[in-house]
Amino acid sequence: MIYRRLAVLALVLVACEAKREAPPAEQPAPPLPPPVATPNPGVPASTCGSETLTDEGIGHLRIASTVESVGFSCNIVRDTTAIGAEGMPARKLLVALSRDTVEAEVVSGRVWRIAVASPRLRTADSLGVGTTKARLLQLTKPRLMTGEGRLYVASPDHCGMSFRLAKVGRDALRGNLDRIGLARLPDTTVVSEVLIFGCRLPAGPG
Repeated sequence: MIYRRLAVLALVLVACEAKREAPPAEQPAPPLPPPVATPNPGVPASTCGSETLTDEGIGHLRIASTVESVGFSCNIVRDTTAIGAEGMPARKLLVALSRDTVEAEVVSGRVWRIAVASPRLRTADSLGVGTTKARLLQLTKPRLMTGEGRLYVASPDHCGMSFRLAKVGRDALRGNLDRIGLARLPDTTVVSEVLIFGCRLPAGPG
């Protein structure tokens, strides 16, 4: 009887030891966090602030700003050298906004001129690429100017801007350069580019 009890006790101890050495049951994995939406890499986020065209720039992209300050506040997608005014090499920045990109020409490390070719970017009074001759005639004392072989419109209403006219023949570069000259241009004449150079600089396209 004693031997039988000892045998049973031994079996119990072996069973307990085997249970202690068995690996713990696998715990269920925690649920995965929900996916995080990422922006479209083809559309850089804008950090430049307001995108209304002004006489001094666009948001934080302003005339006379250093390249470093522009890079801190805005998204510079390209910094390169290209042909600038009068066919000379110039440093140019391509700056991404939420609605489109603009080009800033740099002189001595500071923004000298901003070129806007997108119809999505406009002034507070809705001037921009695509603006018609009829609308330009409503400006205060509009005048025509030539620069780099192109024809521009300027007005005291926007002392730091000029509006390049599209598809204007060479004959338009001669004659009256005031409201009368502008009125003589074809009715289909529209703005093809806006140049921003700041009110502190002499009015002109370049």
